[in-house]
Amino acid sequence: MKKKLKYDPDLDLLNNNEKELLKKACDAIENFVSRSEKINKIGYKTRDAHVTPYSSLRGTFSAYNNFEEHAIFPAKNLDCIIRISNAHMKLVSQKKTVPAYGFSVKISDAEDTVLNLPLVNFPLFPIDRVSSFLKIFTSINYFFSGNIAQKFLEFSRILKNLITVIPDFFHSSFITQIFKFINKRNDFILSFDYHSIGAYRLGDHMVKYKLVPTGIPRKTTENRIDLSIKNYLENNDHVLELMIQYCYDLKDQPINQLNKMWKNSEFIPIGKIKISELIDKDNKNIEKMSFDPFENIAGLEPVGKIQKLRDEAYKTSLKTRNK
Repeated sequence: MKKKLKYDPDLDLLNNNEKELLKKACDAIENFVSRSEKINKIGYKTRDAHVTPYSSLRGTFSAYNNFEEHAIFPAKNLDCIIRISNAHMKLVSQKKTVPAYGFSVKISDAEDTVLNLPLVNFPLFPIDRVSSFLKIFTSINYFFSGNIAQKFLEFSRILKNLITVIPDFFHSSFITQIFKFINKRNDFILSFDYHSIGAYRLGDHMVKYKLVPTGIPRKTTENRIDLSIKNYLENNDHVLELMIQYCYDLKDQPINQLNKMWKNSEFIPIGKIKISELIDKDNKNIEKMSFDPFENIAGLEPVGKIQKLRDEAYKTSLKTRNK
């Protein structure tokens, strides 16, 4: 049996330049979120990503009896809240659009959060250089919140920094996944597999997560995404299997190279989510909710430099939304 690699805090460390750029990115997040009510013409401040809700769901998570980490995931039913969304920073139509979907899962024991899993329907992240990503992300926030002159300035900065990361997009793993994604671009939103961006701790070890639906049709005739979810769940049960992939070797399962698929590590099913209720997609309690993965219980936190950026980003967004 292969030996699982243990978590090393050094994998999360940001250098001084990256820390300074992160502060600037958080300023940009605060600027965007504080103006988001006007930007999106809606009656409350929104997130700075995954703004458009398609559906909210309630269910239960139960770990399989043979899952060896019951010290972390108790062998009993846990509550689940799920928010399905579009990744764009601005509100988009409920009709079919660019299929960049989010599937955020909060698993709780009574009122206590066990695991927040913000998942997406594409398994890789194209940019490995933290400094380049932060510069692009900062400019995107100012682009959407600025006036015409600011938009022109930030667009030029986005293009300038994108040029530096073009090689990251041409990794063979990333290109392969792009072609697979194109083939599925018109599929029913509930039929996608949903993946963690980067790795997480699982006790002393490190894993990636994948959520796989069971028995879901790939196609639907309903063009409105929110209605396609509603129509399906009113007539069908919905069960998803949560799976993990262990890190054994940083060469085959890199933590800080997110544009490369992990190899030589099989996905292992650890439990299932059963959906029990469809919640109003505009439910204010859900829209105020945070799915910050750094609110997870000890031993289930995110791992890696790109993941580390989410800590301050989520906190800044939530704090600004609740002002």
